[in-house]
Amino acid sequence: MANTLATPSWTTKETAREFFNDLTFLANVNRTYDDQYVQAGAKVGNTVNARLPQRFTATDGQALQLQNIYDQTVPITLTNQKNVAFGYSSAQATTELDRIRERYTKPGGEALANAAEVLAFNAVYRDIYSAVGTPGTTPTTTLTYLQAGTKLTDQATPLRGRVAVLDPLAMQTIANTSTTLFNPASVIGENYENGMFGRRQLGVDKWLQDPLTPTHTTGTFTACTPTVNGASQTGSTLVTQAWASGATTLKKGDIFTINAVNSANPLAYSSTGRVQQFVLTADASDTAGAITLNISPSIVTSGQLQTVDSSPANAAAITVWAANPSGGTLATTSSRQSFVYHPDFCAFVMADLMKPGAGAEATTVRSKSLGFAIRMVEQYQIGTDQNPSRLDILIGAASIQARLACRVVG
Repeated sequence: MANTLATPSWTTKETAREFFNDLTFLANVNRTYDDQYVQAGAKVGNTVNARLPQRFTATDGQALQLQNIYDQTVPITLTNQKNVAFGYSSAQATTELDRIRERYTKPGGEALANAAEVLAFNAVYRDIYSAVGTPGTTPTTTLTYLQAGTKLTDQATPLRGRVAVLDPLAMQTIANTSTTLFNPASVIGENYENGMFGRRQLGVDKWLQDPLTPTHTTGTFTACTPTVNGASQTGSTLVTQAWASGATTLKKGDIFTINAVNSANPLAYSSTGRVQQFVLTADASDTAGAITLNISPSIVTSGQLQTVDSSPANAAAITVWAANPSGGTLATTSSRQSFVYHPDFCAFVMADLMKPGAGAEATTVRSKSLGFAIRMVEQYQIGTDQNPSRLDILIGAASIQARLACRVVG
């Protein structure tokens, strides 16, 4: 029987399968695949807009009280094109068909999956403002993960569908800790299988490990007691003072709290009684001890988009996460970031790349339900009898509801 040549379509389908199987984090987030790019194709820099749910407040009495409609969208830009390129001869394609998948498609899919996960992690983790644990120390108790669940519940995150993606050391530690907590013995026996818990535990539906979880490195400052500069501030910037003059550098993704500013439940609009955490959305450094911080969430004290129960008072104390509470200092601290979240906290976008001409044979494998598209291009080189080929993806990721996620640092 004659051999069947490895066509671009066959190879791309195999690679697509490997790509999807190798995803951990990205297999458990909102996957957006925009129909507008199916026929025309997309380019780096094209944007897809993710629409956020409406928020309303309940009013009293029989009178009609119209509320504003806030149609909020989050732009997700297709920022990166990733590719894997390889080549094989006509003779190889004819006589070694069975090894094409092992030799080319599986490694190609793995490389693309790893690149996509790294990009997505780094695109979204600094937007998450809720965090638990101690920077630089791997969590050793289940309490840390229960506290993460509390933060999600305070932010009206659905109780079902929560996912935990942990760095491998954090996963091994919590798996070892939890073996004594669950009965009967049959549950303990399946508690940890294939790198994940066997049953829903600690209020989380899925427990997964991912070696690609990012590491965050904090800024630094010397001894100081930073405070808010000016009462009644609202919005996405905060004017602050009393930082170590000429010796303060803060990093995007650093987290802090403000004394007596508590979070508000986004559905009931009532105070949780627990201090609100804020995250820096841009690097910052001091000018003679003064810094205007770009922050998330925005300080909103009332209305449909309320986030906190009050505006900070003038001279309210600011506490930076990981800072030394006794000395008022912050040393450079690096910590692996794990996550407990609902999949709708962020979106990962893929779109069809345009098919090239000039004699190249191209095909795209796409799945709207899985939210991915991979293009393969092959062009025969008559001078060398080689078939140089490339697999490409066009991707982007963004946080769309950061309140639905919590960082667990280690």
